[in-house]
Amino acid sequence: MVSDDSGEAFYSESGHGSEDSGDDSDDSEYNVDESNIQFDVDVDMSEFHNAVDVDEHGILNNHSKDEGIDMVDDELEVIATDDYQFAGFHEDDRKRLLKELSKSSTCSHGEVHVKPFQIGQVFKTKIDVKNYMNSHAVATRRSLYLAKNDKIRIRVKCKGVVSKPSTGVDGGGPSTRSRAKCKGKDVIANKGTCPWAVQISRADEIQDWLVKTVQDEHKCLQTRAVKACTSRYVANLIVQQIQSNPKIPVKALHEELCKKLEVGMSLQKVARAKSMAERIISGDYQVQYGFLRDYVLELLNTNPGTAVRIDVYPETSLSVTTRTFRRIYVCLGALKLGFKSGLRDFLGLDGTFMKGPYPGQVLTAVGLDSNNGIYPVAYAVVETESTSSWTWFLELLGEDLDLGPNSNFTFISDRQKGIIPAMEKVFPSAEYRFCLRHIQDNMKKQWKGKDLSDQLWECGRATTVNHFNRAMDELKKINAEAHAWVSKIPANTWAKSHFSGRAHTDCLLNNLCEVFNSKLDEGRDKPIITCLDYIREYLMKRLCVVQKEIDKCEGLLTPTTTTLFEKIKADASKYVAKYNGAGKYQVASTWQDQYVVNLNDQSCSCRFWEITGFPCRHAVCAIWDKIENGENAPHVDEWVHPCYRLSTCKAMYYNKIDTLNGRTMWPKSDCPFTLLPPKHKTQVGRPKKKRRRGVDEPNSQAGRLSRKYLAVTCSKCYNKGHNSRTCKGHGGSGEVVGG
Repeated sequence: MVSDDSGEAFYSESGHGSEDSGDDSDDSEYNVDESNIQFDVDVDMSEFHNAVDVDEHGILNNHSKDEGIDMVDDELEVIATDDYQFAGFHEDDRKRLLKELSKSSTCSHGEVHVKPFQIGQVFKTKIDVKNYMNSHAVATRRSLYLAKNDKIRIRVKCKGVVSKPSTGVDGGGPSTRSRAKCKGKDVIANKGTCPWAVQISRADEIQDWLVKTVQDEHKCLQTRAVKACTSRYVANLIVQQIQSNPKIPVKALHEELCKKLEVGMSLQKVARAKSMAERIISGDYQVQYGFLRDYVLELLNTNPGTAVRIDVYPETSLSVTTRTFRRIYVCLGALKLGFKSGLRDFLGLDGTFMKGPYPGQVLTAVGLDSNNGIYPVAYAVVETESTSSWTWFLELLGEDLDLGPNSNFTFISDRQKGIIPAMEKVFPSAEYRFCLRHIQDNMKKQWKGKDLSDQLWECGRATTVNHFNRAMDELKKINAEAHAWVSKIPANTWAKSHFSGRAHTDCLLNNLCEVFNSKLDEGRDKPIITCLDYIREYLMKRLCVVQKEIDKCEGLLTPTTTTLFEKIKADASKYVAKYNGAGKYQVASTWQDQYVVNLNDQSCSCRFWEITGFPCRHAVCAIWDKIENGENAPHVDEWVHPCYRLSTCKAMYYNKIDTLNGRTMWPKSDCPFTLLPPKHKTQVGRPKKKRRRGVDEPNSQAGRLSRKYLAVTCSKCYNKGHNSRTCKGHGGSGEVVGG
């Protein structure tokens, strides 16, 4: 990123691919000109916090409750003692007794000990009692259990092992006691005889729970196998830690918990606890669908001009009060206004999968700003990439951007499933482009070779039909079958020579959508509202970051435009222009490199100016010649299309996305139907989170050569295709006979 006004781009380049994109630096077959590279700013999303915080019952969680294991008075709810009358005591005597029982004691070492249970302590619910018992069991490492558990009584006892030192005297008779070793000494263990016990009860089901009896002396051995240390208990304990460091490895967390709690737990239990803690932080996946309409109302109230649509599956019975979620579409008002100010009718369309327990795809529509950076416009979460979902998405996008069926708009995509018939249905007059890299990947599945890939890019980069035809002839000489396969793809979808000048860009790649999808990687495995709010917050921060960089820039053109135009000016100095007196110039460097420039029409026979809106090197040479001859002509930078100017960029980022309140401040939807999550059948096996690699994509193992497609040679029979373990003992032509 740039902090000065030197004309450098203030965007950082993002890698291609949205998930585990691998290292493409070693793949020399992907050679792209600099004008086709999209950039994006670095937005810090590490402090993203979910506004929805619900438990499995749809109630807001309070993580400060029952998280710690410290036995302090703040954990106990010693309140409303006046409501409890002790028989045989005066009111003042009762208060004096409770005060005496709650006093802390000092041991011989001078340490203050607070009793974990005190007569008269109050618990509101049975859940509070059980949670506090679990915390005490883990803190003291005791085997506590519920000897009595009904609606008005709870009796907790300890079934720990009580050890008695061996006296060496044997009565001679049979004994039910077992001998064991404890720190090198023989002991006789009696199980289940620890006197520790606590009695908690209440007068009826309406009153609070009151501690009545306490026998707080443990005579048993401490143990590391504490059953109270469940995965749910550990999850509540590590919520804040997971929120501050969500990527902590399970092994590191397991080691830290075992050291801190001094209890034994399996690695699988810690993994389950971490998963529960993540669900507590991000909210339950199923519950968030019930709050989705409330979230939409808050989004519409705080962001004027925003369009949100929720689609549900049709229900045959009118008496059913629930509806199953299908799709949601979001187009923020600030992005809508900013895109219309960009003066560039060009959008990239792409989809990426959701990573949560419910299936789905995130569809995105991304444009280009004046600095050749990405500018997201709309996004949606749909059930799958199909003709139906893309048609629904494009129809809503057309309504927001005022695009009719006859709009001369330009779209670029990766030829996803269902997108082509959807575009032909919604925008029959639009111009369609296909990502050249994906065409190359499909070609490499059948025909490989660097020369073939390089020649395909030469065909795509050719700006005139004559150059395109010559490049295609060279491709045919290299591989006739590949040439026939490429010829079936319409040239106006992937070659610059057949592009119109409506979009003011010669972009051959759908990299702008890939860059945006890579920024959403951390949000696609979260619940529905958390995922949508992650995207909104990223876009909100991105507008602010870009605005700060724009404020530092000066000049007529944006920094990236200035950098590219300076290279064009450097190339223009090698040409000579000859004026014909009628507004046309003959510009040439050698007899093979000669073109005609018409400044009145702002065109050149090389078609670069027409396609991109940039004056090409031939046009720059002609403009210089016109200025040198004393004719009244604007500065050369003013010949660039207004979509590349700094003022246009400022207009695009002028509108900002507004912030949202927390869940408790959202308006309540008056829709009578409850929204349910989409139906999903869990597939067998572990779900895949990484994208599929290309046919010849480099291996991610650094410094190691992949063994893929290598034939194994047997060390017994020396034949290929199997190893010595699976050898059947059949000799072959490769068998070596000892002499």
